[in-house]
Amino acid sequence: MKKPMTIFRYSFFTSLIFFSLGAFAEDYFDPALLDGQLGIPSDIDLSQFSSKDALPEGKVILTVYVNNSNRGETSIHLVKGTDNKVVPEITPALLKSLGVKVENVPNLNKLGNDEVITDLTQYIPDASVKVNLSELKLVTSFPQIVMSTDAMGYIDPEVIDSGVTAMFVNYMFSGGHSSNDSSSFNDINNGKLKNDNFFAQFRAGFNYDEWRLRSTMTHTYARNSDDKEATSDNSTKFTNTYLSRNLSSIRSEFIVGETTSGNEVFDGIPMKGIRLLSNEQMLPTSLQGFAPDINGIAQSNAKVTVKQNGNIIYQTYVAPGAFKLTDLYASGSGGNLDVTITEENGAERTFTVAFSSLPVMLRSGGWKYELSAGRFDGGTTVDSKKADFVLASGVYGFPHDVTLYGGVLGAKDYFSIVSGVGVSLGDFGAISTDITHAHAKFDSMGSQDGQSYRFRYSKNMTTTGTSVDLTALRFSTKHYYDFNQFNTADYQLKEGTSPWLGEREKSRFTTSLSQTLGNYGSIYLSGSYYNYWEQDEKVTQLTTGYNGYLKGVSFGINYSIDRIKSKDSWPENRQINFNVNIPFSLFSNNPMASNFNSTYMLTHDNHGRTNQQVGLSGSAFDNALSYGVAQSWANQNQPNNGSLYANYSGNYGTSSLNYNYSSDYYSVNGSMNGGVLLHSGGVLLGRSMGNSMAIIEAQGAKGTELNSGNGAINRQGYALSPYLSEYRENTVGLNVNTLPDNVTLRTTSQNVVPTKGAIVKVVFKTKIGFQAILNINHSQGIVPFGAIATLIDKENPNEINTGIVGDNGQLYMSGLPSDGNLLIKWGNRNQQSCNISYQGLGDIEVNSKQPIRTMSLSCE
Repeated sequence: MKKPMTIFRYSFFTSLIFFSLGAFAEDYFDPALLDGQLGIPSDIDLSQFSSKDALPEGKVILTVYVNNSNRGETSIHLVKGTDNKVVPEITPALLKSLGVKVENVPNLNKLGNDEVITDLTQYIPDASVKVNLSELKLVTSFPQIVMSTDAMGYIDPEVIDSGVTAMFVNYMFSGGHSSNDSSSFNDINNGKLKNDNFFAQFRAGFNYDEWRLRSTMTHTYARNSDDKEATSDNSTKFTNTYLSRNLSSIRSEFIVGETTSGNEVFDGIPMKGIRLLSNEQMLPTSLQGFAPDINGIAQSNAKVTVKQNGNIIYQTYVAPGAFKLTDLYASGSGGNLDVTITEENGAERTFTVAFSSLPVMLRSGGWKYELSAGRFDGGTTVDSKKADFVLASGVYGFPHDVTLYGGVLGAKDYFSIVSGVGVSLGDFGAISTDITHAHAKFDSMGSQDGQSYRFRYSKNMTTTGTSVDLTALRFSTKHYYDFNQFNTADYQLKEGTSPWLGEREKSRFTTSLSQTLGNYGSIYLSGSYYNYWEQDEKVTQLTTGYNGYLKGVSFGINYSIDRIKSKDSWPENRQINFNVNIPFSLFSNNPMASNFNSTYMLTHDNHGRTNQQVGLSGSAFDNALSYGVAQSWANQNQPNNGSLYANYSGNYGTSSLNYNYSSDYYSVNGSMNGGVLLHSGGVLLGRSMGNSMAIIEAQGAKGTELNSGNGAINRQGYALSPYLSEYRENTVGLNVNTLPDNVTLRTTSQNVVPTKGAIVKVVFKTKIGFQAILNINHSQGIVPFGAIATLIDKENPNEINTGIVGDNGQLYMSGLPSDGNLLIKWGNRNQQSCNISYQGLGDIEVNSKQPIRTMSLSCE
């Protein structure tokens, strides 16, 4: 008999040899190791777990990657291939959607769209398709030779969605009340001056197929009163009412109604009529593009009013200091913006923001065009000629980075022609220059002939962080009249319009520059300079500044020049502003401290007036609510002011409330905006909507939030996603962490591509049922590890809900009804399966400590 130590050594080395040999063979899991499991161990079918990267058969939702590019989620069937391994089911239709040129691949082009391919390398030798189940990814790689050569950003026309029939209304309300008893007002008025104002805007739309109907209603009300009299003004206007249709086959758009002509060749013309024009948005992003930001400085809690073509298009309230408006909805694509800042004491300052497009550069073979016919409608005067006109313009890209553009405009007693060229200078940016000749005939002045010369430049130097967004210089001869001036000459300006808007420009210079300084912050400059033929006054608008950030403290210094609105003169106003923001988190690690900030601001103007302000601000409810308090001190007998404010941004809109006070003045103002959408499923409330939006449907998922944070599923099973990019892939998703405990999603995100103005519908299929951990026993032992559990759902036989039994007979499943039946299988013979019938799963209470229901069941 061998000694025990000899036996041990022999067994150890024998095991080592077999272990080493096994390392080069297929991994194998011996069912005999599952002690105490039900049935004969050798009969347990664990083949799908016996090798590395093995996959279970069935249907699964995966995120597809093509050559490292995310193509969104899709449903993939996992089936057994020729070598008995489970592989993803590939079809020519799926390959086409991934950008493979199926028609150019031998033998592959002979297959039907839905014919199953289990070994893709037979058709595309260097292709690879791999499922990463732990990350729910389908990772594919294809040689470039079989891929479509479409430009980057190309969208297959088959996936572009024109949307559903629906109607929406965006609303905006703002209003205020103020009372001023200061001595400066009493000297001019009869005692205390009170002011009440209200602004309401409704931008409505209706969609049917490719047709888009849009209209904007604006209502303004103002009342001024003192101890002896009161005056009021009340007006309601409908503007920008038009019907449009996308014409994808010719990459164009048709518009009829109130609109504004394009401003790339001619200056924008407010009109009523028809337009047929190219739509560059239909091109891929790589082949292609603007309402400007408005910067200024307020000395107090001021009202900012923006007009275009004499119509109020925007009105809001801003806090003291530098401000930037980025949510402007400008009508049309052209027409200068007249911005008025009304301070608490009634003083008004006005400046003009030039609204024009970037240089008209196109790549070789690129084109744009516009054909318009209609009647001039708008302007800054009380009335106008309202001349009928026709306009044609075009832009075409030639080789060698040269673009030519031009156009003609004709009306009774008026004719204009434009010719221009744009050239790319490579690393030095792009320039365009053009000349416009105009002939105008007036009853009072006779014929007037003149020219206007324009130069534009743009450059973004990413290596240095310098951006020249737009620099433009224009000079017009004395007898040049553009079409707007031809229609408004000799007519009275609208009340409240800046006086210089009625003058004819001699020259204009506009620029916008920015420079990043890395860790040292950034500087910016934007401004314009105008002079006129009939007036000696010049209009200068300038905003420049520096913004920095140091160890959590942000600060900035801003300088501005603008004009004070006056009937007889155009006095200039100059201001410098310094501000600093210090977060409380610098002094404490308490989570509450991260939501509080302290601010200091100093403003000084060219009249020697100085104002200092300190404030505290904070936020709550995941930054949905922001609030603050401030107090200011000033010289030259200016009153000391204080203010309180609160802003709330929720799923159904935003609102704000402000209270401002001094020793002889107070004001209260507020605003509210949001959107309402009517569709076949009911009424949806949400935030203000953009031009294209989505209706999200997830039945039974009430309270589930959108990944964008802009809405949540209501009790009818719908939510509003208010902003989508047109002709671009938009990923719309739901936050699974906010799902009800009895709901799971079959997909968590989807890609949609809307047309211009589309209201698309995105349906998320839900599994209504509970999540549960089931401890399964059998009269002969524990149900085996790896057994497959399937919910028996006779009402929805095509909806498969499965789970895999884990160790000790423990099974996790979701989407289970309160009462149901399960089939458990661990082999193909009758004795390798059992059934479970359960009741009352929904009656089990859950809490934060035990969020998932548990139940012990017997399998018969």
